[in-house]
Amino acid sequence: MVKRFITTLTSVCLAFGLYAESKYLTVELKDGSAISFLLTEQPVITFENSCLVINKDAKTTYSFENLRNFRFTEEGLTDLEKVSAETLQFVQTDEETIEVQNAPSGSVIILTAVNGAVLSQVNAGAEGKATVKMPSQAGVYVLSVGNQSFKIIRK
Repeated sequence: MVKRFITTLTSVCLAFGLYAESKYLTVELKDGSAISFLLTEQPVITFENSCLVINKDAKTTYSFENLRNFRFTEEGLTDLEKVSAETLQFVQTDEETIEVQNAPSGSVIILTAVNGAVLSQVNAGAEGKATVKMPSQAGVYVLSVGNQSFKIIRK
């Protein structure tokens, strides 16, 4: 029942989102945090095993377990600047890097493998941006920004 509802909601949102030329997908989690994704590459959005799954491309997948809500926003909305200025964002600049935006200034951003090995560690600049280099190997990785962690699946 929930899966059918989410699938229907996703289809309707995608239809309206494409028509209205939405620019962002914003995912709100139960802990109050929110993450925005640029929709320039038409990600595939599914619901699997109680998780919202966003497939950005053939190699990168994001999975969210504690989902509260998600929404599509248009470029012309007056509060878009407020959403983008306050919301942690991940932008995949190419197949090998992810740019983190709107992180707290100076916060530590760590990419680890599921076995706990630290693969990359960078600090967010004064403007809240940092670039994280992704490993070329397929696998599951954890991207931690401050006290928030996100699962990234590279196919």
